[in-house]
Amino acid sequence: MEELMNRLSHAAEMEGAVAQAVLDSGLRLLVYPLAQGRLAALGWPAASGRQVQGETLLRRRSADLARYGDWLPALFNDGGWYVVRRLAVDGNGGTLDEAALAAAMELLQ
Repeated sequence: MEELMNRLSHAAEMEGAVAQAVLDSGLRLLVYPLAQGRLAALGWPAASGRQVQGETLLRRRSADLARYGDWLPALFNDGGWYVVRRLAVDGNGGTLDEAALAAAMELLQ
């Protein structure tokens, strides 16, 4: 995951636009550059056919903010559901570790 995040981050910064990849699970990973850090989003586009229950996602997140609080739910214009997280550029906050990725996937179930 770290290698993929590095590639997407580099592409996003070079283009000044969103870089994306589709994971083996079918989830889409988006990375967007910011002046200080970047945003990472993980989710299901509407075209994937996956149905995410927004109310369930919000309840799950609020029930365990220690685990899920860094991920912010977002409903995109196309009807796709994503969870978005700000990543720092310095230290260990610049990528998604396995625990963070697992938490995001749990929210989107």
